[in-house]
Parts: sequence; structure tokens; C-alpha cells
Amino acid sequence: MASNKRELKKLNEEIAKVEKELHDSVQPAYEEAKKTMITITNERDEARKQMDGLYAKQGRGKQFRTKKDRDAHIKTQIEELAVAKSEKQDLLEEKRGKLSSLRKSLAAEKKELASKSNELTEKSKLLADLKRSIEDKKRVRNEMADSRKEQWRSINEISDKVQEAREASRKALYDMRKSMPRATSMGLDALKHIVVQEKLTVGVEYFGLVMENFTLTEPKFATAVEVAAQNSLFHIIVDTDATAAKLMARLEKDKLGRVTFLPLNQLSTEAVRYPDSTDVCPLMEECVEFDPAVRKAMEHVFARKLLARSVDVASTWSTRSNMDAITLDGDLCSRKGALTGGFVDQSKSRLFAHMELKKSEDELKNLEKEHREMKDKTTAVDQQVSNIMGEVQRLEAKYANLDHMMSRIEDEAGKLEKTTDKHSKQIQQIEEDIPPMESEITSFDGQIERLQDEIGTALTSTLSDQEQDLLDELKATQTRLDKEIEDHTNTLEEATIKRQNLQSLLEDNLIKRRDELTESSPRARPGATNTSANQAVLKEELEQKQRELEEATQALEDVEKHLAEVKSVDENLRSEIATIKNDLEKLKTQDAQYQKELEDTHAEQEKLLNKRSMCIQRREDYMRKIQELGSLPPATELTTFNKKSISALMKSLDDINRKLK
Repeated sequence: MASNKRELKKLNEEIAKVEKELHDSVQPAYEEAKKTMITITNERDEARKQMDGLYAKQGRGKQFRTKKDRDAHIKTQIEELAVAKSEKQDLLEEKRGKLSSLRKSLAAEKKELASKSNELTEKSKLLADLKRSIEDKKRVRNEMADSRKEQWRSINEISDKVQEAREASRKALYDMRKSMPRATSMGLDALKHIVVQEKLTVGVEYFGLVMENFTLTEPKFATAVEVAAQNSLFHIIVDTDATAAKLMARLEKDKLGRVTFLPLNQLSTEAVRYPDSTDVCPLMEECVEFDPAVRKAMEHVFARKLLARSVDVASTWSTRSNMDAITLDGDLCSRKGALTGGFVDQSKSRLFAHMELKKSEDELKNLEKEHREMKDKTTAVDQQVSNIMGEVQRLEAKYANLDHMMSRIEDEAGKLEKTTDKHSKQIQQIEEDIPPMESEITSFDGQIERLQDEIGTALTSTLSDQEQDLLDELKATQTRLDKEIEDHTNTLEEATIKRQNLQSLLEDNLIKRRDELTESSPRARPGATNTSANQAVLKEELEQKQRELEEATQALEDVEKHLAEVKSVDENLRSEIATIKNDLEKLKTQDAQYQKELEDTHAEQEKLLNKRSMCIQRREDYMRKIQELGSLPPATELTTFNKKSISALMKSLDDINRKLK
């Protein structure tokens, strides 16, 4: 395409150069040579006719015997010449009439051609605007399609996150259910549906679990609050006992589990005076925040609970204030004197399970909302892409229709241009034919005038001295004019050959090649190459290609930038992988070391267990021997024999045994 444009540009420059040479120098030289040739030829023909008239006059003097016969013959010739003149004049008038008609037709055709050229220019601009609009729409469509792909990718990522959040929510719900009795779990699940079926207003008639109605002021209070509330965390807060009865009836009727309700209208709480000490504080005021609407339920659960600094403080103040005191570690000192404490497994914490469930549900809700918003945006983008595609199709149909109209107009303009060229050539030919005809009519007039002058003159076979001098002069003029004609013939032939060569170069070579090249152009067609319409189209195409080049360059820069970022990320990841591999090797070495230490520990443990077993066996033997010996003697006897040696004791024992026998 680019090579064709370069060749077409070169051809146009060469055509312009040849046309300028043809119109500025060759054609005027040809016209001048032709005009001179016609003038000289007419003069020679006129001289020759005058000579023929003189010879004819001399011949008639020898041909006729009387003047009367001669005059009759001359009158006959005059009549024949008059008829020939009349015919020539009629033909001349016909030529002039045709010339006038052709000139009028040519003017109308040029006017119509100019009108079509203007129409083509306007339609070309409109076509270029349509093409630019189509390209802009397509570019917007492509950008939106890319944006839609990114949104689809984001939707897939969010879908994965939603799936993970659902799994996390299910796990949290499972952990939550594990932390409560099965009947309570069934009842809580059933209440979610019963509340909807009974059309209870959440937050007015039904408030939900106790743990759902308060928030911790700080996470460090979670263990203390859970120990203080115990199973009350799973109690349900309702507005009245009627609501509680209605819900319990449904649970009992459908055998859906057991739940404890806290009707706010039936809960009675006493004013509690908390001790004024820096070692303890009210747990309800310090650790939890809640809606004033459920204050009675919170007081029912947390009113007589204190948060203590330590177990000793808790033991002291629980007895002194007749309240339960709990430490941050979950050690409980009951007001009745019981102490509860030890290790608290956070993984089995009901409050933490509830908090994790709430967190996962909130995250799932946010992700589902984001997923819906992304889907809505994608749907909107899809609709916009569809609308743009419809508009592109409409513009393309309009473009095709306008292109077809331009093709038809250009074909008409091409035909009209050919007709104009044809009429121009006909006018040129007629204009070339008229001067010889006028000269011929003038010659007829001269012949008739000379014949009329001869009538009535004396009949003689010789010319007068004046006529003889005229004949000699005419002969010299004819000789001179013949030589000039011969000279001008060479000049005219040279000018004609040069003109024909240039015309042949234009029509058979340059213009033909240009037409072949322009036929492959999207909008340039034969007969419309040098029009302003085609120039406007080419200009629009150039601007469009420049815009496409700028867009492609920008896209390339973006891709290169993205590639550089990816390379940087790749290098960072490779560095991280190398670091992780080194850490893994270190961990493997440590693991091997720990494994060896563990094996050594197991071996040492086996030894200790064996030693323990031996010790236990020895202890059992000693115990058996002690049992066989019976009860120990009194302390006085032990003191008596304490200072004797083993051998002496054994000898005494043998003596006693012999005596017993």
C-alpha cells in the first residue's frame, strides 16, 4: 500500500510535468505551426485559383469564336459556382449551428461536472466523518471489551473470595454449633425461620442471642465476659413473655429444640452498688457495650459480676461484696465461695466462635455485595457494547449506502467527463473545419467576381500586359509559398510528432498506470483521481492512519511498561523464592536436629521408664516384704536394737527362732 502511494505520487508529479509541457509549449507551438500552415496554404490556393482563372480566360479566347458563346459559357460557370457556394454556405451554417449547440452542451456538461465534483467533495467529507466515527466507536468498543475482560477477571477473583468466605462462614458456624448443646443449636436454627414466619420485628420484638446484642470494648475482655456469662450467651432476648410463649409453642409443636428466652417485660433487676476500688470494676460497664433497649437482659446476665486484677483480689472482693469476680484469664471466684480456673482453650471459645462467625458473615456479605455490583457493572458494559455495536452497524450501513451513492456519482462523473472530452474534440474539429470552408467561399466569390468582370470584354486568346504581369507575379508567389509550405510542413510535422508523443505518453502510459493504481485505492476510482473529493479522502485516511499509529505506539508503551513491571515482580518473586528455599533448608536442618534430639529424648525416656518400672517393682517387693514382716515394733524396741549391727541382729533373730521351735 505504501509503495503504491509512493508510485502514485511520483506518477502524479510526472503527469503534471508532462501536461504543463504540453499545454505551455508543445500545444501552442503546434497551434501556431498549424495556423501558419493553413494561412500559407490558403494564400497559395488563392494564387493558384487566380492563375487557373487567367489560364481559363486565355483558353476561352481560343475555345470560343464569338463573345456571345463565351459569355453564355461564363454565365453557366457562374451559376455552377453560385450553386457550389450556396451548398458550401449551407454546410458552413450547419457546422456553425452544430458548433453553437456543442458549446452550449459543453458549458452545461462542465457545470454539471462541477456540481457533481462539489457533491463528491461534500459526500467525501461526510464519508470521512462517518469512517472516523466508526473507527472511534470501534476503539471505544475495544476499550470497553478490554474493560469487560478485566471485570470478568475481577468477578472470577471475587467469586473465588466469595467461595472462600462461604467456606469460612460454614466453618465458623460449625465451630459455633460445637460450642453449644445440640438442642440449643437446633432451636436457634429454627428460630431464624420462625421469626420470619411469625412476622416478628427484629430489634423491637425479637432481639436475638445475648452475645449478638453486645460488643466488647476491647478483645482482651473476651475470656472474662465468656466465663461471666456462661450459657447465658445463648439465651434469646424478646420483648414480652407473650412473644417468648409464641416462639416456645412453635419449637415444642414442631420438636425443633430447646432455647432459653429472656422477656424484657418480665426481667426484674435490683440496683447494684459496686465496690469503690482500683482492684475491681463492674464487668458490665467496663467490658461490654450494648443498646439501652436490652439493658435489663444485660443486667440480668452481667449485673453482679466484677472484673478483678488477680485471683487473690477476686477471692477477697467476691466474699466482701457478695458478687462473682472474674480475672482477665477467666479465673472465677463465686460469691458462694467456689473457685473455678485453669487453662482456657481459645479455639473452643464460644464468644470467639461467634465473633469469627460474625466477621466471616460480614465479609461474605461485603464480598457478595461487591460481586453483585461488579456483575451489574459488567451487565451495563455489555449493554453499552451491544448499543455501540448496533450504532457501528448503523453507521456502517450508512457508510455503505453513501459509498454506493458516491460510486454511482463518480461513474456518472466519469461518463460525463468522457462526453465532455468527446464534445471538446468535436468542437475543436469543427473549429478547424470552418476556416477552410470560409476561405473556399471567399474563393468562390473571387472566381464569380472575375467571371462577371470578364463578361462583355473583348474576345482575345492572349492576356493583357497587366494580366500577364499578374500571372508572373502569381507564379512567383506560388513558388515562394510552395517553398514556405515545404518548410512549415517539416515544422508542423515535428510539432505534431512531439504533441502525439506527449499525448501517447499521457494517455497510454502515465494515466493508464495511474488508473491501475487508483483502482486498488479504497476511494480513488478512474475519472476521479485528481478531484478534491479524492484528495479529502486521502487526507482523512492519512489522519486516520496517524491516529492508529499513535494509538499503537501508546499501546506498545503500555505493554512495555506492564512488561517491565511484570519483570520486576518476577525478579522479586524469584528473590523471595531463593530466600524461602534457604529458609526451608535451614528449617529442614533444624527439623533433622530436632528429630535427632527427639529420638535421643525418646531413648532417654525409655531408659527412665525402664528405671521407673524397676523402681516400682522394687517398691512392690519391699511393700510385700514389709507386709510379710507385719507391723513395726514399738519405738522403745527400735531404740534398743538400733545400735546393733546387722550381723548381731541376724544372730539374735536366729536364736529367737530356735527358741520358738
